[in-house]
Amino acid sequence: MKDKRGNSHPIQDLIQEIRDIFLNKGFDEIENQIFIPEDEVYKQYGSEAPVVLDRCYYIAGLPRPDIGLSTKEIDKIMQINSEIDISELKNIFREYRDGSIPGDNIIEEMVSRLKISTKEAIEVINLFPAFRDIKAVSSKITLRSHMTAAWYLTLEAVQDKYKLPIKLFSIGLRFRREQRMDATHLRVHYGASCVIMDKNLTVDEGKRMSEEILHDLGFRNIKFIKKIVTSNYYESGTEYEIFSNGIEIADCGMYSEQSLRNYHLKYPVFNLGFGLERILMLRMNKSDVREVLYPQFYQSLEFTDEEIAKNIRIDKTPKSATGKKLANEIIKIAKENANADSPCKFFVWKGRIKGRLMRLFVLEKEKNTKLLGPAAMNEIYVYDGNIYGIPKNVKEFDNKLSKIIDNGVSTGITYLDAVANLFAYRIEKDGERFMQVKMAKTPSDVNIEIDNI
Repeated sequence: MKDKRGNSHPIQDLIQEIRDIFLNKGFDEIENQIFIPEDEVYKQYGSEAPVVLDRCYYIAGLPRPDIGLSTKEIDKIMQINSEIDISELKNIFREYRDGSIPGDNIIEEMVSRLKISTKEAIEVINLFPAFRDIKAVSSKITLRSHMTAAWYLTLEAVQDKYKLPIKLFSIGLRFRREQRMDATHLRVHYGASCVIMDKNLTVDEGKRMSEEILHDLGFRNIKFIKKIVTSNYYESGTEYEIFSNGIEIADCGMYSEQSLRNYHLKYPVFNLGFGLERILMLRMNKSDVREVLYPQFYQSLEFTDEEIAKNIRIDKTPKSATGKKLANEIIKIAKENANADSPCKFFVWKGRIKGRLMRLFVLEKEKNTKLLGPAAMNEIYVYDGNIYGIPKNVKEFDNKLSKIIDNGVSTGITYLDAVANLFAYRIEKDGERFMQVKMAKTPSDVNIEIDNI
């Protein structure tokens, strides 16, 4: 069976869309560094750096303990396995401390070199509290909180390797040490960013390019609003918030001369950056960013009428050609005599099933009614997320029912279709003599199956 194509995540679809836009405009794609030394943030932000670093994650690691073996500990090791080579164990611990043995390989090394079992190696490790009591020690390396933090390093590396103008873009994760995660705050999110470096480059040229890029993303009525308070890495008076139809969508500006000098960058640099989740929120009309990025946790299931209709089916159906013919005959005779006064009885079929000769009739025993009840010919429709059984003579009823037929999605299934298939299934399977469907309260009462999802 051929697998159907799966569903991609909308954030990845948007990333591909943005990549195509930048590439078509002559930008080269760059993978910027994620790990940014603290010193680089000071070089970029100056006196503003401590405030910026407050929102950064620092990389921490577990120090390697210096494990010594006392006489008491050696005795306990011997109780675990008297064949353990203590000298070799000391070598293993020394190599672990020096970094020659990765932390996740120490058990494997002990098993291999000491000729002991995994269980015994773990028991030996558990003798030393130093392994359990290790506390993480922070480094001076941060996780990238702004793509700008990485652009300076990249531009410094490529300015003498690329021809001017240098046009680069990068799409990736940004990490922010938010105090909480809620509808508008994420600790990790995607950002798209580009830089242009060129002789005599002006902010107006950068703004024109930004407008083209955002226009290709579908934004209209774009306005640039100059920020009163400018980030330190932007030149004063050159940072702009970008709005589309009154909604902020991006930020841009010229890198400050001081920050450029700190990285020996020779030419002016323009930067544009925007968050991808925000764009998706606008496109998808979502107010909670978590629904956009993590729908498996935060989004309730939503289906179109077409999707619901595709998941409604007749549950039990006959398998054999005779059984299927039987179901069709029940439907045919029942329709032809639907309005016959009761009590009534009509011949449907005669033949053999599983070697037994059978004669089949449809009947209504109750007096003063019809062969088929008023809902038997109702057809199942889906409209506005709801499932309805709609009669054929809908014009005799409420106009709301006409709206369902005109705008809803038909499954092509009537209650009679479902019940006839159920009768044929039971006759084929068990040869039942008498069957009837009384008042139905659930879809399964009339042999209708709706997928749980």
